Amino acid sequence: MSLQTVKRFAKTFGFRMTVSFSAAFVLISAVLFGVAYYLVSSTLQVNDRAAVELKLKEYTDEYRLGSVASIKQEIGVESNSGTLRNFMVRLADAKNHTIALKPPAEARYDFRQLEQTAIDVSRGWIRLKAVGEDDVLDIASSRLPDGNLLQVGKGPEDREAILAEFENTFIEVFVAVILPSLLGGILLSRQALRPVRNLTSVLGPIIDTGSVKARVPVPATGDEFEELALRFNQALQRIETLVDGMRASMDNIAHDLRTPMTRLRGVAEMALQSDSDVEFYREALSDCMEESEQALRLLDMLMDISEVETGSVRLDVGEVDVCALMNKVCDLYRGVAEEKNITLRLECPNGFWISGDRNRLLQAMANLLDNAIKYTPQNGSVDIAVSLRDADVVIDIRDSGIGIPPEDLGKIWDRFFRGDKSRTKRGLGLGLSLAKAVILAHKGAIKVFSDQGKGTHVSVQFPSHYASVESLVSQANLSKL
Repeated sequence: MSLQTVKRFAKTFGFRMTVSFSAAFVLISAVLFGVAYYLVSSTLQVNDRAAVELKLKEYTDEYRLGSVASIKQEIGVESNSGTLRNFMVRLADAKNHTIALKPPAEARYDFRQLEQTAIDVSRGWIRLKAVGEDDVLDIASSRLPDGNLLQVGKGPEDREAILAEFENTFIEVFVAVILPSLLGGILLSRQALRPVRNLTSVLGPIIDTGSVKARVPVPATGDEFEELALRFNQALQRIETLVDGMRASMDNIAHDLRTPMTRLRGVAEMALQSDSDVEFYREALSDCMEESEQALRLLDMLMDISEVETGSVRLDVGEVDVCALMNKVCDLYRGVAEEKNITLRLECPNGFWISGDRNRLLQAMANLLDNAIKYTPQNGSVDIAVSLRDADVVIDIRDSGIGIPPEDLGKIWDRFFRGDKSRTKRGLGLGLSLAKAVILAHKGAIKVFSDQGKGTHVSVQFPSHYASVESLVSQANLSKL
């Protein structure tokens, strides 16, 4: 393995996670060992002092029953049996001169210091440090009835042996566990990073191929990683839908631009190849302008929709007379309706006002009416009614047209969508998209209800704070008539 590979591996999150896990394990183990060592050491010291006090009491009772000789005899017996190996027993007279002394077996202590120290048994324990060593002898004292002094002490040798064994055991266990802990850290990091690796494995082909068909496996764990995978798949699904919509839009743009551009080129080629008079060329130029207008209208509508949807368009807001607005819309399409023998009716009491951009609202309502007339057959009807509903201005457009299939109701607002799949009816497929964008920009709402084969009902509603005082007064007066 090269040094560069090792460096890259050391920078991975999995390696850092493993090292962190192992470091945490070592730190926690060290803390636990320190606490356990302190507790064991304290417990052993308490036990040693209890053993010293018990031995002092035994010798005190023996002295009361016997004499100095009996004490010496008892010390000798216990020394030979090894019971007093780490104990010190000292008997001194009333002036603190040593009468008898049994020192510990190993550590070296200067017991002359005890003769030079004023002994006060009420002051508790005496600590005598070993010569040239760290060992300390804990000594308890008792004043005998005849004034003599009895002292019993014990060194730390037994404690140190037990603590050394404890340390060795801990080190052996720690060394035996450290390797499994590293393996556990590696397995834990791999398991924890599996969802991330799944995301990476899905993103790789997406970046390489541009296809967003792949999905991340969703673990049934009920944790944050499951939610992350679900959200990621939802994002991919949304992206796929948008990409498909963009492709469909581009196909539609290409189709709708190809027709006028092909006609424009055809007219231009015919004019170039013809030796006709000036009038012929004028007519050819007129046709070219008409087709170019069609292409420009398509691009302008796309720009309008984008500007309105993103909020980048600036609305020229003012008070708009709804009845005057709808009369203007009807006037624009009355000739088209008469050509198809379609009855166009408008019912709008005077006095309805809303706040908005008149030109944009005119554009939106014209697109809605154009769509209604376009899909209404000969001898049909289109009815427009303006009313006040819950203090909101409502514009209802009903036609007796072919209706909309239920599966297409949710798609009619999509750009370039046409109910006429054969595209026999002339249009860009952008009118409803623009109308909805304009209405939403005015804080309004639009709903569509359709019964296939019987007609469609479009309802446009503006919120109450867009209705002026004049419209409310007018509606109140109408209700009294």
